[in-house]
Amino acid sequence: EASTSEEWFVFVNNVTAEVRKEFPDEYVATNGYANRNLPPQGMKLDDHLVVMFAAIWSDTLHAYDDSKSWQMVRQGQLLKRWCELCPNVWIYGYNYVNLVSGLTPVPRVRKLARDFPLMKKWGVMGFLDETRNVWAECGTMTRYVRAQLEWDADADVSAILDEFYPAWYGAAAQPARAFWDALDEAIEQTPMLGHEDRIMPYVYTPALLERLGTLLAEAERLADTPSAKLHVRADRLIYDHLTAYVDMHAAEFRGDFAEAARQAQRMLDLRPQLHEINSFFIMPDEEGYKSGVWYWKVGQRRDFYQSLADRTSGKTGDLVAVLPERVRFRTDPHDEGRFAGWYTPDWVDESWDTVLTTKPFYCQGYLDTKGHPYVGDLWYRAKVAVPQHFTGRKAALYIPALETEAWCWVNGEYVGHRPYREAYIRPAEMELGVTGALQPGKTNVIAIRINTGLCESQAAAGLTSRAFLYAPR
Repeated sequence: EASTSEEWFVFVNNVTAEVRKEFPDEYVATNGYANRNLPPQGMKLDDHLVVMFAAIWSDTLHAYDDSKSWQMVRQGQLLKRWCELCPNVWIYGYNYVNLVSGLTPVPRVRKLARDFPLMKKWGVMGFLDETRNVWAECGTMTRYVRAQLEWDADADVSAILDEFYPAWYGAAAQPARAFWDALDEAIEQTPMLGHEDRIMPYVYTPALLERLGTLLAEAERLADTPSAKLHVRADRLIYDHLTAYVDMHAAEFRGDFAEAARQAQRMLDLRPQLHEINSFFIMPDEEGYKSGVWYWKVGQRRDFYQSLADRTSGKTGDLVAVLPERVRFRTDPHDEGRFAGWYTPDWVDESWDTVLTTKPFYCQGYLDTKGHPYVGDLWYRAKVAVPQHFTGRKAALYIPALETEAWCWVNGEYVGHRPYREAYIRPAEMELGVTGALQPGKTNVIAIRINTGLCESQAAAGLTSRAFLYAPR
């Protein structure tokens, strides 16, 4: 978004100067946040001005010095410059994990160990940690390490963990530590950049889940005191909640929306059990600000999936066909496609790449080594057989998740447009009537032109769900 830093900080600087005339010992604080988080150019900040730095709409998974993440490197550059301009820079901990979250485990020990010495070196003087306090998401050890590093940024993190794990898990310390470190490593190593949990299904791989399950079973075997058993029990519930989350998305990607809704409910059913162990782990429901979630809640996801199941199960509609998960794909940096006719059914697309429609396109060969995704126009072309018996029925195309703007043709006939939405917004569906363009009894060609928008940090992903045709009742 457009920066207003110069306008805002000229104003706040003047306010601070006026306040000092009457109250020379007072300080005035303001957020360096959203459209004013870029350090202003060409001005000297009052030394009684306090800046609360909060990077939003940007990667939260990697460290400031991680070369895979241009977004975090940029955040580090911004923070360093703020500290040069102002002696009173605080971190406003607005978004330590994912801004939108399913509350799945995202530990940050490796990131903290790299970030804190840098923040001290640059001159950060303090922290205001507003972010939600859900230990099932951040991990108990993350909270413990953060508290230690906020007191002493140069503390030995390995030594802190050597103290923490035996104290918390007893005889089960070794597999429990490996459990959380495996999650931490997956987050550190992922090329995915983002600030919403929409990227997490691609971080939690089957291999990772299998390893976590093995380590958890070993921790359960070794836990030999009531305290250790209780803490391992909490990890079991966190793991079961995670597997439900992964199974929810796997069902969505198969087009089994009823199962996706069931897995979302399973997540909700596990939360009261974890809350019963200790309220700091998670809240038993999603009501109110105290729950830590205020947008695209799991209950909302469950209801969304159920609405898709109703469209395809006979309740509000009948399934015509599920579109292929793998389709033809091509970027269009010079906007050639709509003029050359890439949407026509006889367009030769054998030279195009193929991609999954359930995974961000940029993770399938369109991301550079620093994490910059392709931005601009891109095309998907899918072929799908439509049964003859749907002749005479109304039909619609439904895409559950699309980022960020799209135009669609069926058998060469233009059927509609989904206006621009910010990439983080959910739901992000596109539903278009295709009755006149669809040809029952034949193989139909569906072409979708998408524009990502121009903001790289949004990491607009194109298609990220399983599209289908249905006949509404």
